Amino acid sequence: MRTSRNPELTAAWATVPEVAKAQERYEEAVRLRRAFRSGMTPEVALTAVQDAAIATLTDTGKWSTSFAKDAAKAHAESVVWQAESVALRRAEDSLKFAAEDTRDTMAPDVLAYLNARLTEILTAAKGASTALGDVTTAEGAIDAGGDALDAWRRLTGLLSDLRNVRAAQWDVLRSVSYEDDQARMRTWMARGHGEVRGVRLDDIPEHVRDAMRSRSYSIAQLVWLAHSGAAYVPTSYDDLAANVAASEEPISYTDSGRPANYSPRVTPLPTPTPAKVYPHSITPHLDKSQPVPAPPKVNAVMRDREATTLEHF
Repeated sequence: MRTSRNPELTAAWATVPEVAKAQERYEEAVRLRRAFRSGMTPEVALTAVQDAAIATLTDTGKWSTSFAKDAAKAHAESVVWQAESVALRRAEDSLKFAAEDTRDTMAPDVLAYLNARLTEILTAAKGASTALGDVTTAEGAIDAGGDALDAWRRLTGLLSDLRNVRAAQWDVLRSVSYEDDQARMRTWMARGHGEVRGVRLDDIPEHVRDAMRSRSYSIAQLVWLAHSGAAYVPTSYDDLAANVAASEEPISYTDSGRPANYSPRVTPLPTPTPAKVYPHSITPHLDKSQPVPAPPKVNAVMRDREATTLEHF
């Protein structure tokens, strides 16, 4: 059963009642198995009865008259003990699998909770950072004192929360992914993916990218994330993969060095040209029971000769 000392991950799982219930059932199965009395298998129990009978014969020269009764009793008790022991072991394994499966099924809810926690942390960090002013180090906060020092202490606590949220995020994503996907995630993590979206990695300050790659954050990076509005927790492996693809989409450039614009162009519809009506044109008379329709209005004249190639072009 997966266990963790990460308070953010523990709190996240605690928000899902199904997971808490499955965990309780599994822990009860473990307790029952460990508290179960010691015993012997039927083979060992019968061997013990046989050894006792042989020892009696050796010492007294007489065979035990209660051998059959003793053997039957030992066998019956050992069969019951073995059956219960196996049942408890199977129950533990089954409930462990059920608890793990429940965690995997409910992982999107946990990741959504972690995303909400990240938003809370960064909102608080954004508010606290306004009191820092030009302070960028702990020594500077101590020298400044007052609101700046209080803000630094507040940001230090939020920095610990940020680290726990990120660790919990990757713990959950790894637990619900296949081996091949886990390998891809390790590559993405090494490049700094999975922490911001809507921003290309090349557009992120180098010190922030270094922190995302190593997951070793400082207050400066926490403040940047708080003001960027781009930090997030992926809701699934597919969500993470989509954001990786979007942030690494190649950019094409024109010959002048500017990014190429492939936005669709809207071409206006051309004004239709009215049909040409010549003097010899007539209006079709389809219904002979009706009066002959008036001739159409002439808007063109027949040419005296065929147009030449030069006139066409």
